[in-house]
Amino acid sequence: MERKRGTVRDALCENLRELMKRRLFDKITIKQICDETGVIRATFYNHFDDKYDCLNAIVEGDIVGAMHDDYSSTQALYNGLREVFATVEREKEFYRAAWQVTGQNSFGDMVANNYQAVLMRYMKNLRNPAILSDYSNELLSAYYANSLTFVTHMMVFSREELSPSQALNMINSVASYSAFELLKKGS
Repeated sequence: MERKRGTVRDALCENLRELMKRRLFDKITIKQICDETGVIRATFYNHFDDKYDCLNAIVEGDIVGAMHDDYSSTQALYNGLREVFATVEREKEFYRAAWQVTGQNSFGDMVANNYQAVLMRYMKNLRNPAILSDYSNELLSAYYANSLTFVTHMMVFSREELSPSQALNMINSVASYSAFELLKKGS
C-alpha cells in the first residue's frame, strides 16, 4: 500500500512540473494538478498541504533524492551534486518557470533550504571539527547552500551555458579561495 501512496505523490509532483512548463504557477490550480493525475482533490490533500508544498516536494526530490541517503563521503556529495545539476540541466524549462515563484514561499528559498538540509547531514557525518571551528554546522551549511543555490540559478539563467561538469568545477575552484585572496593583485 505504501508503494502506491508514493507513486501517487510522485505523479502529482511530475504533473505539477509539467503544468509549470506550460502555465504560470500562480494560475495553476489544485484541480488542474488532480485532473492531470487522474485523482480527486482529497487525494492531493492526503499528500500535500497546498501547491507550494507540492513544489517543494519536487525540489526535495531533485536535491535530497539525488543523495540516495548516502552521506558517508565527499565523493557521495560530489556524485549527488552531479546528479542534481544534470536534473537542472534536463529540466531547465521547469526551473526557469519555478524561479518565478517569489515571495513568502519563494522557489529560491526552497532550493536553498533543501541544499542546506543535505549539507547539514554531510556536516554531521564528515565535518572536521578543527576546520572553521568558530562556526556552527548550521551557519556553514547555510553559507554553502546559498552558494549552491547561486550556481543552480546560474545554470538556469546565465547567458553562458554552464554544464553540470562546469558547475562542479566552479564550486571546487571558487571554494579553494577566499574573496580576499581573489582581490589581491598578482605581483
